[in-house]
Amino acid sequence: MDFRIREYLPHQRPLWVHERDPLFITVCHRQRKVRHFDNTSAWSAILASTHHLAERGKWTPLMMLAMPDHLHGIVMIPHSSRIQQTLGSFKRDIGYAWPTDWQRDAFDHRIRSYEQFLEIKAYIRSNPVRAGFAGSPEDWPYVAEWPMRQESD
Repeated sequence: MDFRIREYLPHQRPLWVHERDPLFITVCHRQRKVRHFDNTSAWSAILASTHHLAERGKWTPLMMLAMPDHLHGIVMIPHSSRIQQTLGSFKRDIGYAWPTDWQRDAFDHRIRSYEQFLEIKAYIRSNPVRAGFAGSPEDWPYVAEWPMRQESD
């Protein structure tokens, strides 16, 4: 049997996927279990990068949460912005203000329904509770949410 080495899989969205379909993203520090992002200085850099990309039209943020060694987000990235480059810009922007040894690449997953959006949002919000950093999702300070705007087709 011929086994071929799988080539790098790009983070490309098929053209038939609507650009308003949110993406669940995760970016990680290279060192797991390090306390890097769960502080006010890092959180300020994360929010600044989030807003900077939104102002440039690279994405529309819906949620962002910082864990000690990784970040979770829900964002909408237009077809005019490539997912991989946008996530790279996000990491670079944060790195200018809060130097970070990033893990290579990032994770992104298209959210296919409103029910899945609510499930992923609940998963993200409960992440600090499951890890033992907060007693309830409301106790975790490093989270931001933005309303999902309804746009006409």
